[in-house]
Amino acid sequence: MLIENLTPSQARAALGAMRAVADASPGLHPDERSMLVVTGRALRVQEDPLSIEAITPEALAAAIAEPRDRVRVIQCMLLMSLMDGKADREEASLIHRFAAALGVHEERVESLRQLAEGRLTRVWLGLAWRSYGQEEFIKALRDEGPRGLWKIVGPMMGAAADYGLARRFITYGELAEGTLGRAYYDFIRSHRFPFPGEPGGVPERGVWHDLTHVLAGYGTDPDGEVQVVSFIAGYRREDPFFWLFTIALQFHLGLRVSPYSPGGEKGHFRPELVEHAWERGRRVKRDLSDGWDWEPHMSRPIALVREELGIE
Repeated sequence: MLIENLTPSQARAALGAMRAVADASPGLHPDERSMLVVTGRALRVQEDPLSIEAITPEALAAAIAEPRDRVRVIQCMLLMSLMDGKADREEASLIHRFAAALGVHEERVESLRQLAEGRLTRVWLGLAWRSYGQEEFIKALRDEGPRGLWKIVGPMMGAAADYGLARRFITYGELAEGTLGRAYYDFIRSHRFPFPGEPGGVPERGVWHDLTHVLAGYGTDPDGEVQVVSFIAGYRREDPFFWLFTIALQFHLGLRVSPYSPGGEKGHFRPELVEHAWERGRRVKRDLSDGWDWEPHMSRPIALVREELGIE
């Protein structure tokens, strides 16, 4: 997950750094064990990943020189720090030392420290600043001005209703069985979600997320949400780690990150499932969250749309 194409010695060093995080707090949590095993398999490490001992920041810096690989290893260490279901100061401090030794500036290192210190508001603000939502706010402001921003924020507040827009989505229920649009309609209705344009509905710019649920076949229970976001992280071209980190906070530590989810769900970031969804997403032929024009596909057979997009 996240890191690939390392030499055998570099892969061992990456696993040693992740093991150092796991060892920073007593005991080896089952999800920490699973994360080591999954990462070792992804990196094609021949030996038992659980037998690889922790290494120092200096040893990791000597083993891995490529800046992109260094960032990805730090990101894997951040995920590892959450696997025991909490954030603690020892792990946060250790990852900070590793990042300094590697010359890596990864803002989520600071987020982890703030989380360990209980400063949740700062964590939320930092994540919001780097979030996909910020990208959408900028695009909406550029394309439609303040009205575009209201189309995003209003529905979150139960306002900004646009029943003409809602009717457009409701008519997808008239399409033939087996089309993408009909599958989307059935998905929204079966879960009793509001359509875009109805109070509380997602903005039209966010329809790609629900369509990803439909195309990839993941549910909306906590395990399904973790998998669909991991799938999205796989096909995202920009900052895929944001998606993995935030979904781990939301559904493994129980924090409320998304305005559409209440929080409180814990222990659902299971590395085996996340890795499988991530790899499925990586094989998708384009980033569905960035400029994908889904509307022409709604009347087409969903099987053909999946085939063209590379969704297994």
